Amino acid sequence: MSQRANKPTRQCINELTLSGESLTDHSLPRYFVGLSLALLILHGLVYLRALAWDVVDDAYISFRYARNLMEGHGLVFNIGEKVEGYTNFLWTVLLAPFIGLGSPPALVAVLGGLTFGGMTLWLVYRLGKRVMGSWLGATAALFLALDGSFALWSVGGMETVMFTCLVFIAAMAYLREQSTPRYRPLSGLLFALAAMTRPEGVMIFAVTVGHQVLVRLLQEHRCFQPRDLRRILLFGGLWGSYFLGRWWYYGFPLPNTFYAKVSLQSPRAQFVRGLRYFLTFARIHLGYVAWLPLVVVMLRRLDRWVTYAVCVVVAYAAYVVCVGGDWSVGRFLVPVLPFFYLLLAQGLAEGYQWLQTLRTGPSIRLRRLSLAILPLFLVSLGLASSWWGEYRLYIRPFEAGRASRARMAMGRWLRENVPRDAVIAVDAAGQVPYYSRLHTIDLFGITQPAIAHMKVPHMGHGTPGHEKFGLGFVLAHKPDYIIIYGNALDGIEPYQRLDVDWTDDPHLRAFLSIYQLKAKSR
Repeated sequence: MSQRANKPTRQCINELTLSGESLTDHSLPRYFVGLSLALLILHGLVYLRALAWDVVDDAYISFRYARNLMEGHGLVFNIGEKVEGYTNFLWTVLLAPFIGLGSPPALVAVLGGLTFGGMTLWLVYRLGKRVMGSWLGATAALFLALDGSFALWSVGGMETVMFTCLVFIAAMAYLREQSTPRYRPLSGLLFALAAMTRPEGVMIFAVTVGHQVLVRLLQEHRCFQPRDLRRILLFGGLWGSYFLGRWWYYGFPLPNTFYAKVSLQSPRAQFVRGLRYFLTFARIHLGYVAWLPLVVVMLRRLDRWVTYAVCVVVAYAAYVVCVGGDWSVGRFLVPVLPFFYLLLAQGLAEGYQWLQTLRTGPSIRLRRLSLAILPLFLVSLGLASSWWGEYRLYIRPFEAGRASRARMAMGRWLRENVPRDAVIAVDAAGQVPYYSRLHTIDLFGITQPAIAHMKVPHMGHGTPGHEKFGLGFVLAHKPDYIIIYGNALDGIEPYQRLDVDWTDDPHLRAFLSIYQLKAKSR
């Protein structure tokens, strides 16, 4: 398996011409990388506007953990309760110093997300240049910048793009270590950092080890070299220490979010839901039209980087299907988009080369047609994944902007108008708890182990993360206030809706309701 592209393919990539004019100037693709970054920022601003210039509600869960850490209470959601209601340790501790200094957390998270997004674009270009050529590296970066899921989660305030960047850096390091023995196997440390950002990093490292074993068996008829073992030891030393520390601190081997969202009771239903999630993601990425070039790559070229990228994409997609997908459209699959678009760019080049061999017409006509089709393909893919994808399937149905404004207004009103020792229950554990600073029970169990460990019939048939609804648990504990979407608790004893002017916007008041324990209202 050679890491270098075969000679005809590289010649095809590096000798694209238009009207006889050479396009092999190596500075021009770099300008396209700059264009990709500008497009990502503009694309992100579109989503920020749709989110009411704020981040998604779930991001505030990490903000609250970070603030409590900086205030000396530990990595906790409610002071005195050690519950791991987050799955992004490294992102949370990275934000903590900025939040502790009083910086607006949403602004810090957006700037951080765009920074990691820009780094990922540059790394995609660099790897593409190394294994395919400058133009295809720049093309893959453009694909990524135009992707709706990548743009949304670059400004969504969560750890998604940081994790994507770390995984891709680690993958680049691994490929370089495999092709150049003099490089130290530091990819083990990079994969450990990725796994400390999101648990899926462990799975990607396992895929990497499996790929390395396969390569060694095919090339050298052995499973490992000493430096391969050093990579595993570096990963195990750093991530293993982190894993044991968080298990000791929180008392469970897995985050509480896993128990709240995933169940082994109904694996078939969960699998079917995950498959629907993946097929929806494929559909908004032009369906099989965009995936066909990947098949072309696998049929025409099986060198080291291609086999590795395919292994990562397939294994990660299978994992997402098995855990039942996510409530968002593409958040769970963003980490494999850099690999996907590199394979897509390579597949387009391989298809172009194949068409040249057919000699169906003058070469210059084929080149002109190819260069005319590529921008159309870029724009179509961007529109499909963004407008027909994230915007129409997430932003609009979830009323993301309205929800953000309502929850921030409610949290601030609670902070100013209810006692500091009041207890609230919420159906969205981000903005309301963060701004109110009150002790909070999450109705969906993300930060509440008793709800997260509930056994729920028909698990896997509802929205991921929203199936374990612990209303009975909440009513038994009688919080002072319950804040919930719409008017779902009308007539539920012992609560009554509280008619107060927590906002002067009637659209926001129609979105959220606040219910008060009747004993408190006397």
